[in-house]
Amino acid sequence: MEEETALVTEDRWMKEGGQLDATDQGMLRELSQNGRLRVRVINIREMLEALKKEEPKKFKSFHKQVERQAGIPLTFEGLIKFGQLADERMQEFTGLVKGMTLGQAAQVRQWRVDGRMTWRSVARAAYLEGWSHQGWGPPENQLMGMALSERAAQFFGENFREPPWN
Repeated sequence: MEEETALVTEDRWMKEGGQLDATDQGMLRELSQNGRLRVRVINIREMLEALKKEEPKKFKSFHKQVERQAGIPLTFEGLIKFGQLADERMQEFTGLVKGMTLGQAAQVRQWRVDGRMTWRSVARAAYLEGWSHQGWGPPENQLMGMALSERAAQFFGENFREPPWN
């Protein structure tokens, strides 16, 4: 049986074969240990369901693997802190995209919905278009891609976390 590992993300196009950014591709290559492991891309709900079904040994192995990749011990308190930092950064990016124009929103919609770009790919595309004058980094910042998608979806009365966006 082929060994596998999992990547947990809420990005639909990571799971459904969208246009990946080089960072997305590198992350998947690293997770697969250069092709030795099969990478299963799942969302948080799928992860929780799988953890309920799998024996505790597999959860421990998953936990150790995540700690090894992160380079730090993975604790409940650490996850909470990480989530808080991500929320703060997302709020910062949400402020940066408030001035988005309808034309930019249409472009982001085309990239994300029609082009099936991951959030990282959306951020890099906007960065390459010169929209980075507000200053974000790295160019493929996933949270910036989410903020751009969220703001663009608002122009069309849509939710960036639901179809057709995600």
